[in-house]
Amino acid sequence: MPGRFRFKGTAIGAGGHVSVPFNDVIEVQAVSALPEIGGYGSARSVDFSFRGILRFDLAYSEVVGSTCNDDDRNPVLSTRVNATVEGLNIMDMVTADRIVSHLVSTFKGEGPGEPSVLFLGSHFENLRVAGIPVKVTLAVDVLDKYNTYKSLREAYGHEDSVRDLFGDAAFKERIHEAPAKVAQWFSHAAAAQPEMPANNGISRVSLVRRLEPEGGGLDCWGHVIHVPGFGTIRLGEVSISPLSRSVTMLQVDSCCPIAARIMCCASEDGCDPG
Repeated sequence: MPGRFRFKGTAIGAGGHVSVPFNDVIEVQAVSALPEIGGYGSARSVDFSFRGILRFDLAYSEVVGSTCNDDDRNPVLSTRVNATVEGLNIMDMVTADRIVSHLVSTFKGEGPGEPSVLFLGSHFENLRVAGIPVKVTLAVDVLDKYNTYKSLREAYGHEDSVRDLFGDAAFKERIHEAPAKVAQWFSHAAAAQPEMPANNGISRVSLVRRLEPEGGGLDCWGHVIHVPGFGTIRLGEVSISPLSRSVTMLQVDSCCPIAARIMCCASEDGCDPG
């Protein structure tokens, strides 16, 4: 098994692209990638600023993968992937003291052929949108309880907490009212399905269970916040396949007069057992 096993792990601090009023790439910051043989990697970016559109005090990432025992017949292999951004400011409209994406995967040689992947440690600290504090409640507990693709797929048939990851009943009743810039991210939520929604073997959900802006004033749709005159903010988007899980903690799509796509804190963890 160790000779065939391939580690997988990547972590990205931030990056993006601006298309209006100029066309330029925001070079990816604090990128770490794990070799398939395992090992360790890290990267840092300090006091970054791109034309006042994206600023942060510190971004750093870390990846590590290793065999955790000496049993060649039943090895336990583990990977940890982390990306963190501190002192974030996007156009003075989206700010946060700290954002963390954190994944840990474990593969056991005698197991079902899938790694278990945990999100515990992923979080937002003091997120503000348009100056309004937003409390972000995450569903890390649900995804970590069903930490393999097989267990999540099986639970979808009988666990409301799992089905709610794809949009709860109240949300599905009002999704037709959402602006087009929001509705495009919820094609899976249009109707109930007997099996867990997937596209090419990948299921997409969000870590976000609930968004609570202080005093209201923000247009929230599941994990998406729509700000008229600015754009959309998407939080905690997750992709799940039998061999990996990934999360991007923050994605901003701004519109005119500054059109840009910016992401922060993306991590992917998993393996290829061979």
